[in-house]
Amino acid sequence: MTKREKIFQAGAKLFAERSYNSVGIRDIAREADVNSAMISYYFGGKTGLLREIFSSFSDRMVSVIKRSMSEAKDHDELVELNVAAFLDDARNNRDVYLVGLRELNHDSEELQDLRVSLYNTGWEHFTQFLAKTGARTDHREEVKDICFTAVLGTVFSDYLLGGGHYIDDDQKVEEYRKTVTILLKAGSPALWE
Repeated sequence: MTKREKIFQAGAKLFAERSYNSVGIRDIAREADVNSAMISYYFGGKTGLLREIFSSFSDRMVSVIKRSMSEAKDHDELVELNVAAFLDDARNNRDVYLVGLRELNHDSEELQDLRVSLYNTGWEHFTQFLAKTGARTDHREEVKDICFTAVLGTVFSDYLLGGGHYIDDDQKVEEYRKTVTILLKAGSPALWE
């Protein structure tokens, strides 16, 4: 593993465990077993590292969205594919998702452009999917914002509110996936009809 990768993983781990504001450069350097100057060298500092982690989160989210929307034939199949793919990817990239989800809820200037880009890209793909399936695509911005927040909040509620007790447990994740899928299939189609 390169020093850059070690720093990325250490930053993601510590930001996920303690939050961005409570972690210092020295903490990251100690966790990565590198000189603290390496963080500035590779990322331009702690904020640059956070941006890189959030960018990774965004890229992962968009990849799942694109894949699911290209494969799904209808809303129910889209929900099944998205929930399964998001949970699988989150389980394999736990710290990146925890940091990304937490930072979606903050209004920090450092990440505003990345948050807006993720939101816009997600809606661009979803609008294309709606058009492909013959559903309505003319929704007010408030409805889009509420739906974006509600869907992500539902899929990742265990990380946001439950500490990952279901998503991280090999025995419980399938029941969690089924429950979230049922909730989203039952609730969201009415918005697009």
